[in-house]
Amino acid sequence: MLRLISILLIIVGLGALGLGVISLMSPAPALNAEASDATTTTGTAAPPGSVGFDEPIVSIENMSNAAGTEILRRVPIAHETPDSAAFGRAFDVTLSIDATGAASAIAALPGRETVVEGEADVSGDVRVALTGSGFDIEDRSPADQVVSPITANTWRWEVTPVRTGPQDLVLEIYALVGDRALPVRTFRDTVTVEVSNFRRAIFFAQAANPLIMVLGGIGSVLGGAFTALRFFKG
Repeated sequence: MLRLISILLIIVGLGALGLGVISLMSPAPALNAEASDATTTTGTAAPPGSVGFDEPIVSIENMSNAAGTEILRRVPIAHETPDSAAFGRAFDVTLSIDATGAASAIAALPGRETVVEGEADVSGDVRVALTGSGFDIEDRSPADQVVSPITANTWRWEVTPVRTGPQDLVLEIYALVGDRALPVRTFRDTVTVEVSNFRRAIFFAQAANPLIMVLGGIGSVLGGAFTALRFFKG
């Protein structure tokens, strides 16, 4: 019986010690929207005063007249985003615009997640922005790109969930015409973010006092070792 107690004390102590050390070395995450009011770092921001739309805002002819010299061209676009993700674990979002004359832009995507297709009227220069308050978002490609007639253009982001539950990601596409950024298409995807038991334990450990957890873990390990020593001496 003493041996079992000593083993349990050592195991519990090591677990508490490990969680305490992890808590001291990393900031506390937020498991939901209410638990966090920190500012989320996102990708390239949308131009001031611009608004996204789910469909092209004007026809090619009207846009051409507004721009003076720029003529927009309707091209296929596609992007892929996961339906679900793990809290704190990064995933990729990719968008493709194919102005080569192809009927689809899917070929330029990795093909690992859920794919959404569409079309947009684009100019020779295009900006794509990805935003989402429940995520940390890092650009992995230039936000502004010259549309290529030879190969598909791709935009990539590394996205890390910082909140749990259904979280929205918004992809906004802008035609850069002169000194203006005109919104031509918006996609809104919902990603369900789940948290593992291990990460939940880390969260609660970080919410507690890490130093007390470390000291408690050390005490538990020493208590288990002392109990084991008494058992073997007896």
